[in-house]
Order: sequence, then C-alpha cells, then structure tokens
Amino acid sequence: MKTEQMKRIKLIGFIIVLLVATQSCVVSSLHPLYTDSDRVHLDELDGVWVDEDKTRYEIKTIVDTADMADILEKMESVSKVKHKVGSKLKVKYKPNSGVSVNKDSITGQFVVNGALDHKQIMHYLYPDTRKHYQIKVFFEKDTSIFDGKLSKLSENYFLDVTPNDGFLEDKLAESLISTMLLPTHMFFKIEVKGEQLLLNSMEPNDFKKLLKENRVRVEYVERDGDIVITAKTEDIQKFLIKFADSKVFNDPDEALILKRIK
Repeated sequence: MKTEQMKRIKLIGFIIVLLVATQSCVVSSLHPLYTDSDRVHLDELDGVWVDEDKTRYEIKTIVDTADMADILEKMESVSKVKHKVGSKLKVKYKPNSGVSVNKDSITGQFVVNGALDHKQIMHYLYPDTRKHYQIKVFFEKDTSIFDGKLSKLSENYFLDVTPNDGFLEDKLAESLISTMLLPTHMFFKIEVKGEQLLLNSMEPNDFKKLLKENRVRVEYVERDGDIVITAKTEDIQKFLIKFADSKVFNDPDEALILKRIK
C-alpha cells in the first residue's frame, strides 16, 4: 500500500478515535454554553492532574492580549460613563471615537471615557473574556489539545470544551475530512475540592431518560445514539441550570475525578 494512503488511513483512524473518545460518550452542543457576561476564570484549575487510569491532564491559562495597546493608542475622549464591574452595560458605538479607561480607587468602578464597541466593553469590563484554558490530554500514545472556557451559571461552574483549532489543523492538514467536520461543544459541571477536580457531564442515556419523563424542553438532534443540542446559548444555559443540582451532574460514580500532582 502506498505511503500516502497509509497516512490517510492513520489520520482518519485518529480522528475517529478522537471523536469517539471526546464526544460520543457525552451530550454536546452546536452552540457554546457561555456568553461574555457569565464568563469567569479560576486560576486554581491550572496545573497537572491525573485520573485513576493515570491519564495526564495539563491545564494552562492562556491570556489574549492582542490589539489592546493599539485600541488605547488610537482613541480620544468623547464621553464619560461610570460602570460597576460585572454588571451589564450597553454603549452606543461611534466609529473612530476615542476611549480611555481608569479604575476609581475609592469606588472600584471603571471610569470609561469614550464610546466602546462590544469587544472593547468585554475586554475592559469583563477581563475574564481574555482568558481561556489550554487543556492537553496525554493518552497512552497520543496527545490531544483542547480549549476550555468557564462559565458560572447560577451558583455552578460549567466548562465548555472544544478541540484546539491549531491542533486540528495540524492533524487534518493532508486530509479532505476536515471539510466534513462540524466542531461541537462538550460541557462539564466542575467542582474543585482541595487537590481534586471533579467533572460531571451528561450522558446520552441520561438525556433520553429525561425525554421519556417529559422533562426536556431543549432542541436537539440524535444520530447513531449520540445527542447534540442545537438550541441557542440562552436555552442551553436554562437547561443546565435546571439540572445542575440533579443526579445527572452530581453522580460520584460517573464523575471524572482528577487528582493534582503539580
């Protein structure tokens, strides 16, 4: 068999293993579960973790600092808005308007001089939107890389996980299969307990049980036993909040339990 054919077979095999290992065993979604205003970031997730099978997980915070210096340099003051960090803000955007942002040392508020577009608002008022997690999973012979974004929905933390774009591009560079893939979002309820990290996902069987009980009101599709939620982010969040305290997301026998080693 030709070398190129062997490469393609190995590559397709790798993708099948990757998709089966990371998606078919959990309910995933077409849209992200987070919005800018509910994004949070916990530094305590950073580190090296292992599960009971000794699979290694390296979690690292990645900070996006792109364009921030240029944004400030090209702006000049046109208005003034006081805003408490963490609350929602709507600001009309005027092209080529100027912005400067300072923090009031007494009130803790940000003083915004200028008109902000959506991206700028998020960067200044919700700094956690500039952070995400890089998650490297070391299997027996393979390494996979994912991106994780954390949200706080009600009082619970949910991690949205997708394959890292650069990692997939490298793996799929020589294959037409890349044009056939539709990335989906995996989501996990997480809880940090000392040196342990607990991750609970929803399995397709759990979702189907809720369907039979007429407790699910969220759009989805099913294919070959896999469940992909197709609802918009707002409806996904309502769904997760509704079941966050149920056994579906709190079963110790089904949880992935990671132990910190570094």
